[in-house]
Amino acid sequence: AHELAAVVDGSMATKMTVQFNLFGGTVLKLGTERHHEKLLKGIDSLEDVGCFGLTELGYGNNAVQMETTATYDDKTNEFIVNTPSTVAQKYWIT
Repeated sequence: AHELAAVVDGSMATKMTVQFNLFGGTVLKLGTERHHEKLLKGIDSLEDVGCFGLTELGYGNNAVQMETTATYDDKTNEFIVNTPSTVAQKYWIT
């Protein structure tokens, strides 16, 4: 389907790839049954629209130099995301 969409509108193919492959594929492959039950139907119907954290301003896709960290906090059941400098700003595609 992505290839057919690209014939009509190249940007649509990119958006489909982000939604269904990068976002949906991550939920499908790395998510638990809880994530599957809550999100997969909405991803397929576009009720839940996802994004993909692509890069940092200062480092492109050089994962070794990236500064942002995410640490899980057991007390709050949340991830604490730390972006310590301006060059560590994240860029997202949706």
